[in-house]
Amino acid sequence: MRLRVTQIIGNVAVGGAERHVLDLTLALCERGADVEVICPRPGPLLERLEAHGLSTRCLEMVVPRPGDEYALEWRVVETLIQHLRGRRPDVVHSHLYPAHLHASLAALQAGVPAIVQTAHTLVVRPGDVLLGRLTRAHTIATSTAVRDLLRNAGVPGDRLDVVYNGVGAEHFATAPAAVRELRSSLRLGDGPVLGTIARLSPEKGIDVLMHAFRRVVHAKPSARLVIAGDGPRAGALRELVSQLGLERGVRFLGTRADVPLLNQLLDVFVLPSRQEACPMALLEAMASGRAVIATRVGGSAELVTHDIDGCLVAPEAPELLAQMIVDLLDNPSRRSALGAAARSKVQTRFTRDRMVDRTLAVYRHLLGGGAVPP
Repeated sequence: MRLRVTQIIGNVAVGGAERHVLDLTLALCERGADVEVICPRPGPLLERLEAHGLSTRCLEMVVPRPGDEYALEWRVVETLIQHLRGRRPDVVHSHLYPAHLHASLAALQAGVPAIVQTAHTLVVRPGDVLLGRLTRAHTIATSTAVRDLLRNAGVPGDRLDVVYNGVGAEHFATAPAAVRELRSSLRLGDGPVLGTIARLSPEKGIDVLMHAFRRVVHAKPSARLVIAGDGPRAGALRELVSQLGLERGVRFLGTRADVPLLNQLLDVFVLPSRQEACPMALLEAMASGRAVIATRVGGSAELVTHDIDGCLVAPEAPELLAQMIVDLLDNPSRRSALGAAARSKVQTRFTRDRMVDRTLAVYRHLLGGGAVPP
């Protein structure tokens, strides 16, 4: 019988969680599942889903409250209950807390056999524990760091599984001619290029990278820094570039659709986050064979083995970060070795197919098809 899945997400901007939903939905459809996606409103994610001919629906469920909380809107739950009773999915799978808050309650009332939510961040709210205990929702944590936080907060351990994010084949491809054209179009010159791809929000630590880059250009005046992404700190970060006198060396690229090509352009990829669950951007850079530097926080430290397939540095340490960047720029053979090891690791452990296989194993387990493999 064809598996019927309803994916529900609490955002429509295209970040790590949203790309995960798109990847998972497309892969499930390719494997014969009947999948629909419910988003809160029109936006970039909905446009990408519809461009692939996927079944979509909009239902606003995001009502922010002070203290990084969200309100429960019972009318949304009732609307979802009626929809799910009509559709009769085997699995309801929610992503991001506002979706979990409404979808898990609705799925329980509608009698959905398998209720799943993926925890994409390190933020644990009281509602996560209550929902985990009241709705029999099973949580997929994107790293052991996320799992441990949820378990320590009180989510039952037998309702937790770790499924790391995974990247697709497009991130392993190479296109030297297109990279040269991109470099020329961005007017980056002939010097080394550093870069990051991230939502421009406080937890990503892009301000720390700016302060580190000011030190880098003292040693490498021709170095350039490219920053892809958008977010609430975009304006403040542009002001910081001006305050630090870095206008000549920094390029803000906004949201990009050519991430695999952009990664190939970089000599070093840097993710200076203050917190991370399982950063897609880091895995994508590793898949492209880049030498990566990440902060030793959350799931990043599970993806990178220091000095083997990348480098780890303490967060909030621009001096150490700058020195690590300069050391890599001074040692091309080390950069190459780290990048090759990173690519090999992702090909072995963090592919999109592996993520989908593990997710399907969770579904089958909840539907009575055996245990989830370790």
